[in-house]
Amino acid sequence: RDRIDRLGFFEKVDVETPAVPGSLDQVDVNFNVKERPTGSIQAGVGYSSTDRVVLQAAYSQQNVLGSGQSIALEVNTSRANKTLSLTHTDPYVTQDGISRTTEIYERRSNLARLGLGTVDFTQRGGAMRFGVPFTEFDTVYFGLGYEGTDIGLTDFSPPAYLKYVNDFGERTDAAVGTIGWARDSRDNLLVPNRGRFQRLSGEVSAPALDLRFYRLTYQFQQFLPVTNLVTVGARVELGYGDGYAGKAYPIFKNFYAGGIGSVRGYRAGSLGPRQLLPDGSLGDPLGGTRRVNFSVEGLVPLPGADRTLRALAFLDGGQVWGRTDPVNVGDLRYSAGLGVAWISPIGPLKLS
Repeated sequence: RDRIDRLGFFEKVDVETPAVPGSLDQVDVNFNVKERPTGSIQAGVGYSSTDRVVLQAAYSQQNVLGSGQSIALEVNTSRANKTLSLTHTDPYVTQDGISRTTEIYERRSNLARLGLGTVDFTQRGGAMRFGVPFTEFDTVYFGLGYEGTDIGLTDFSPPAYLKYVNDFGERTDAAVGTIGWARDSRDNLLVPNRGRFQRLSGEVSAPALDLRFYRLTYQFQQFLPVTNLVTVGARVELGYGDGYAGKAYPIFKNFYAGGIGSVRGYRAGSLGPRQLLPDGSLGDPLGGTRRVNFSVEGLVPLPGADRTLRALAFLDGGQVWGRTDPVNVGDLRYSAGLGVAWISPIGPLKLS
């Protein structure tokens, strides 16, 4: 039952074990499932004097034509931030359950040209990753990808970016290898009530091209049923990055914290080091090479609703530090609040 529920394709999974007629030591195992929509659509349109008309769209399908394969497409036509990415995952390339994920993307940030920021980025790349299960709950991941980055600066760009371009140039290319391990014993991917998820992943650039860096991340989630209705969930995320072979860590690989999925209530990416402006005020967030995020949530189904609609209370915390900054617990920022989480027909929604 748990294996079926962990697929995330069903709202409800029930099991019955009636005795086999005429047998004293055999039962039938019958599963009754209620499917749920596994697609998610996001769309938006806006207008501003700088961006003009902005179109945003994203589509993902976790069970294409009942095959178990997933596909995701994201498009953003803003003049300031343009994104085009396509991701495909086949969870069963082999009968043993080896998965393959293929991704291609282009991301552009043109804030400097709009007078809204001080740095432009353009990143193009692609990657292929494989997942190899070796126990009921454990999977090892590995892959290889390419990423090309163009950086455009202005006279007001942060000194850290100016130094980086002076050292490496405005264009860098990197071949990036990834390796990781994940253990997932949650009873459900979308609305877990019990179980644990852990993921340790590493990213390292090959010495053949421009960059020399590595990046490590660790994720931990634990869900405990306190009562038949109340579930407590805890989450911890750690990140660390640095350069090697005498090369600096790429500043566009920095970690950020604040906002949805991190410390709710703060502006996205606003925690940690910021650019110091000539007048002494603080400018754009710079991110950092070390990050800590954590959260504790209490969840309970709303009266009269199924398990996919739950109220929640949360406490978040987190911070980002630069490479030379001392890690101080007193620097952590916190937020607390209430919210609602719903696995809706058009995809997962959370309001905090």
